[in-house]
Amino acid sequence: MSRSSRGQRRLVPGHRRTPIDVSIVAKRVPSFPIVAQVDLSDVEKWRQSQKAVGKRIGWNAILAHAYGFVSHEIPELRDVYVARPIPYIYRHPEPIASLTIHRNDSLGNQRLIWARVTSPHCIPLLDLQERIDHFSTADVHEVFKDGLRLERRLGPIRRLNWYLLMRWCGRKRAKHLGTFSLSSLGHLGVLNLHHPIVTATSIAMGPFTKEGQCQLALICDHRVLDGVLASQSLAKLVETLRQIAGS
Repeated sequence: MSRSSRGQRRLVPGHRRTPIDVSIVAKRVPSFPIVAQVDLSDVEKWRQSQKAVGKRIGWNAILAHAYGFVSHEIPELRDVYVARPIPYIYRHPEPIASLTIHRNDSLGNQRLIWARVTSPHCIPLLDLQERIDHFSTADVHEVFKDGLRLERRLGPIRRLNWYLLMRWCGRKRAKHLGTFSLSSLGHLGVLNLHHPIVTATSIAMGPFTKEGQCQLALICDHRVLDGVLASQSLAKLVETLRQIAGS
């Protein structure tokens, strides 16, 4: 066999380190998904009507805004399980959204960054969309500075940072990772139901049918949330989405 027919070995690129670290620590989160087929045709029609008059509002902004209301009303959605020094539940005073954003960095690499937005329900939708656009288009070194700093550290140091963040301090975990996350690929025609989570809950949305229906998923940390409350929270999210479209 010639040397050219063998595969190549290379170091893990820096922009893949955070997804790898998240996947590792998420293994300790006993998560479960609930999925509902919901009719959001009225919400989509409202969104398109806003777009027609120059007000572009994406689904990430709408979901973050609506789920912020739900998390404010249902305090368990702001809970964080902390294992050390003794197990306890920390409840953050306000919802913080963590949005997964796929974009290019300054070197042309396709990568993920995470955008945190505090109290998204208190931010007007157009302003919230503007913030999300900023995370998507501004220099990565500006909008993901803390994440890049962590990626530059050696593996053992990164693991220690993640260990302390996930298992020792609920307030810092909520502040730096969010109380809920958004990771949807519905615009690509798929539902990413089993993505790793490091928050109490995570939202995913599937593609729309011609009738305006889609699958809406809530992935939950079973240590702070059970199926009944998760189902009620998902139903409340759908209700809130429809209220936004009707306002």
